[in-house]
Amino acid sequence: MVTKHTLGSGITVLMEPIRGVVSASVGVWIKTGSRSENERQYGYAHFVEHMLFKGTATLSAQEIARIVDRVGGQHNAATNREYTCYYINIVSDHLELALRILSDMYYNSLFATEELGKEKNVIIEEIRMYEDTPDEFIHDLFMESMLSGHPLSHSILGSIESIQGTTRERMLDFYDRHYHNENLLITIAGNFEEERVRDLLEKYFSGKRTSPAAAAGQDPSMPQRIFDRHVERDLEQVHFCLGSEGIKSNDDDRWALYALSTILGGSMSSRLFQNIREKEGISYSIYSFHSSYSDCGVYGIYCATSPENYGRALDLIVKECHDIIDPGITGEELQDAKTFMIGNLALSLESVEVRMSQLAKNEILYGRHFEFNDMVEQIESITADDFRRIAGRIFRNKRLSLVSVGVDGAPGKRDLQL
Repeated sequence: MVTKHTLGSGITVLMEPIRGVVSASVGVWIKTGSRSENERQYGYAHFVEHMLFKGTATLSAQEIARIVDRVGGQHNAATNREYTCYYINIVSDHLELALRILSDMYYNSLFATEELGKEKNVIIEEIRMYEDTPDEFIHDLFMESMLSGHPLSHSILGSIESIQGTTRERMLDFYDRHYHNENLLITIAGNFEEERVRDLLEKYFSGKRTSPAAAAGQDPSMPQRIFDRHVERDLEQVHFCLGSEGIKSNDDDRWALYALSTILGGSMSSRLFQNIREKEGISYSIYSFHSSYSDCGVYGIYCATSPENYGRALDLIVKECHDIIDPGITGEELQDAKTFMIGNLALSLESVEVRMSQLAKNEILYGRHFEFNDMVEQIESITADDFRRIAGRIFRNKRLSLVSVGVDGAPGKRDLQL
């Protein structure tokens, strides 16, 4: 059973005790991501994530790593466009240690000038690594093209220029504006005694952190799509994404969209995988995806193929997008997609880390918790009409954006109108 309460310090906590496991996962979630950055701050949400591991008033970066490692724990963090998470997975006997470490990082990180200078170089190398990895780089390029001019469009990592221009003062200003108790969520899932953990949370997260001023909001104007963008690179393959507008996180059609993505390109039995990889043999990696945010969404298809097969792959993908509307799908395909989604969900919830993350994401996105049976009911309730409606919203009479990296194997083949 999931419980929710607020600490005396104003921090919201969600806990899910799970019997039959030996571990627990603790997450400290900040409801701030890259969309909260202005142009001079691109990459700051991610940079702060790095700096919280670089030492506190009582622990060095090496000591933080060693303390967790020596009990077999795992600690990491992730920055999203709308939130940032710091988490530790640990044997339940050491749960207090995890809370103590995360508390120290949140309240007492030093942002030492020397460490900040070194971490600039680390992040710049991370940016270069992504730019040298076309199947990663294409997704940043795709988001920039699909959401041009919107706060969600820029890379989470920032740019080399924005990272080089970072100062400690600017970093601390960003941190103080966004890392405060009202913007913090703690989620815990695993084997623990709830009352004991409540006491530990009051002990380690009783400190007050308030924002010195309201963070400046960004204009949530409608994004402007770039329909055709190519970056020439000397690569063996062309990596490309085709895309259309998606839906917001809390859209009522989101479950039908999950089914659409499953059928079109979300599994090894999907239409894209079977018809383009298995039947035609012209791609190793092809899949569909959707990214949903509080005010908009993006639906995309990724594929990598040789330059000589690029035009053929585009034609086949566009045909599959047409066919998902008319003639549509069979009842058997829809039922298989539902079964796949339920099974995939059940397997994922075997992980206490996934359970911990789900607590946070449901709270941030929807303001409530969904039990497994709630989600199964939503999946089972998807009808053929629901599927036709969402397929129409995503594809009917839409022009697809095309973003590519590599040698352009299909010059002039650009107007992808469905």
